[in-house]
Amino acid sequence: MNREDTVQLQNRARLIVRASNLTKVYGPTRANDDISLAVSCGDVIGLVGGNGAGKSTLMRMLCGTTPPDSGTIEFGDEASAAGAYDAGIAQQRGIRIVHQELSLCANLTVAENFYLEAPEAAQPRPGWRRVYRERARAALDAVFPGHGIDVDAEAGQLPIGERQMVEIARTVAAPHVKLAILDEPTSSLGLERSRQLRAYIRAKALEGLAFIFISHKLHEIVDVATRVVLLRNGRLEWQGPVAEASVPVLVRLMGGEAAAALREASHAQPAEGATGTTADVCLRLAGGAAGSNTIALRRGQIVGLAGLEGSGQKEVLHQIFAAARRDALKVERIGAVSFVSGDRQREGVFPLWTVLSNISIGSLAAGSPFRLVTPAGERAIAANAAAQLRLDASRLASGILDLSGGNQQKALMARALVSDAPIVLLDDPTRGVDIPAKRDFYRLVAEVARSGRLVLWHSTEDLEFLECDRVLVFAGGRVVRELDGTDISEQAIVDASFVQPAGTAATSTTSRAGTSALARRVVRMAPFISLAIVFAAMMIANPATAGVFGLDLLLGPALPLVLVALGQMFVVGGSEIDLGAGAFAGLVNVLSATLLFDQPALGVLSLVAAMATYSALGWLIQARRIPAIVITLGASFIWMGIGHTLQATPGGASPAWLSALFTWQVPGVPTSPVLIVVAGLAAWMLDRSPLGVTLRAFGNNPVAMARAGWSAPRYAAVRYVLAAAFIVTAGLALTAINTASDVNAGSSYTLLGVAGVVIGGCSLMGGRISPAGVVAGSVALALIGALLGTLNVSSDFNAAVQGALLVVILALRALVSRNGSEE
Repeated sequence: MNREDTVQLQNRARLIVRASNLTKVYGPTRANDDISLAVSCGDVIGLVGGNGAGKSTLMRMLCGTTPPDSGTIEFGDEASAAGAYDAGIAQQRGIRIVHQELSLCANLTVAENFYLEAPEAAQPRPGWRRVYRERARAALDAVFPGHGIDVDAEAGQLPIGERQMVEIARTVAAPHVKLAILDEPTSSLGLERSRQLRAYIRAKALEGLAFIFISHKLHEIVDVATRVVLLRNGRLEWQGPVAEASVPVLVRLMGGEAAAALREASHAQPAEGATGTTADVCLRLAGGAAGSNTIALRRGQIVGLAGLEGSGQKEVLHQIFAAARRDALKVERIGAVSFVSGDRQREGVFPLWTVLSNISIGSLAAGSPFRLVTPAGERAIAANAAAQLRLDASRLASGILDLSGGNQQKALMARALVSDAPIVLLDDPTRGVDIPAKRDFYRLVAEVARSGRLVLWHSTEDLEFLECDRVLVFAGGRVVRELDGTDISEQAIVDASFVQPAGTAATSTTSRAGTSALARRVVRMAPFISLAIVFAAMMIANPATAGVFGLDLLLGPALPLVLVALGQMFVVGGSEIDLGAGAFAGLVNVLSATLLFDQPALGVLSLVAAMATYSALGWLIQARRIPAIVITLGASFIWMGIGHTLQATPGGASPAWLSALFTWQVPGVPTSPVLIVVAGLAAWMLDRSPLGVTLRAFGNNPVAMARAGWSAPRYAAVRYVLAAAFIVTAGLALTAINTASDVNAGSSYTLLGVAGVVIGGCSLMGGRISPAGVVAGSVALALIGALLGTLNVSSDFNAAVQGALLVVILALRALVSRNGSEE
């Protein structure tokens, strides 16, 4: 026995985790039924099974994100009961997972996503990201040499293959990781990246790191695993050393036919007149292999789009779908299209809908918008397509996310089948789909073509192009070779993929990309441009506003709005809106001018209690899953009621120290602008801190954060604490500036604060905030009233002008976003 074998035996004697008799039931479905599995150091377990076999459910239980109905999970001599094990404990025990549906936060950089996986090294000080940049580069270099990924790039801007590489690298390289679970890790990777990953797994297994490798690509399982575990219908069907497994054996055990099904040409000959030169042309692509040649694509054809990753195939599908006409590869489309995406999260499923609704929308969208939609009508539309793809009819009423990834992909394909569109676009549609389902898929694609429709098929598996009638090979954004019939082979596709096209496609693409980037920068500057225009108009109308006294007088009333908007910004960053922000500021205004003035200790205590109550709203929203607008709208009536009870009419007085805090005077220094800058700087520092990154991550992908062991209620409470701090400061500023209180003083700040947040460049969907933009947008809104007054325009037009500014900025933002998507 050599040293390598000895090390492996020693590693495998050390148990990492043992799951015993795990069972999970969803209604009538037993997703997992009495499954036991032990993992030791250095194990590489290949976990296989058809779609819906229970693989993902078992892994979610092992990672603590799904509690088992019965069974135990043990670490050495320590056992954990079903209800006492969660994602946080799994993380502490060194168990990490790459989910089939990627769990990166798209709004964060690659380095910031690494922080979320291992936050313990972060310190709330400038430059804290440096350690995560270094970790990200080192991990990516180790797993995927020559990756070319910028660790400061936003994850959402990366192609799906690179996003998958990032998630794999951050998981397997996490500190103290003992078991890395990889669920379909190569579904979006090319052959070379897959090879690199498997080489890394073999090397790290020798060092004692354990892996569970889940894949429908059985040749990868046989290549990398030391042991194979096979699930079928939620039960453990077979397990043994990889030496006893082979692709044909595994396929047979899974209940499928021979492994040769991947290569079988499942489509019969097209109907007479369906293909060739006699069929109708429904798509023309200009800019073919011969430069200006036009490629005519006809009904009844299956046309593959091949080439190296990033060569333009996916972009062409999107151009065809959007009928874009200004790219190097011109598109002339005749007829409607249906689109099946392999990127289910971003372009595929409607996550809140049922499986039935996800399928039937393919037909309903093409009909009258006033037609009556009923469950029976949806079932009539979807039933046949679902049956063709062997989707369990009993699951059609389930939520789409309750299905396995492969079955979700079947639902997307069924959506295309129920559509009458003459062109079907397939963007890597078999990603994460098992072999039997692929066989069904190939048969259906052939039937779709025989029915007289054109199928364009992009795949990351060159083997699948053997199912096509024609293959267009892309390089550098252009078609460099066309293959027909017997000319189609894996070798011919690979050879053509490395051809470098002549022409100016790259130059024109670069030029368009530069123009688009410039437009996006201009839109991001919109709040600052708006502020500059409004302020310039004020100076022209009244030059005295540019002086120290003029600035202070002009911006004094803007300070409370800026503070409320900054508080609202943190709430919006969590994909929520506080409809009681203005009322809460009004309540603080009353508390500070009454209790704080008359009984300072009681006043301070009341303000602390108000902040604590406000922060509890965030916890309640997340813990009880109550919509934020319901809670905050109800809270607004409470704030107003308490304020009216304490002070029925305007009055009170500002404590002397409070007035001095907000109205101090230093010669040559305007007070209000300084306070506004300080507030914006404080918000910016919070946003750039590790806490700010965590809060934005929750706003973008709360499901992924929960899977990683982060507590949603806890951080929701923290988010509302930050918002309360700014809004309480706004209420205090109202008291100091007005020297009295009125519970209605902040009533207009709720909607104005939301407007300032939107103008400032924040996303109402959450995850993206801009403190500087919010400050600029809020000040611009506040100055509009003063500008109209200076121009002797009635204040009745104030809201109209503010609304017009908001609409113009939103329209520009939507236009740039649309043009960017067409690129």
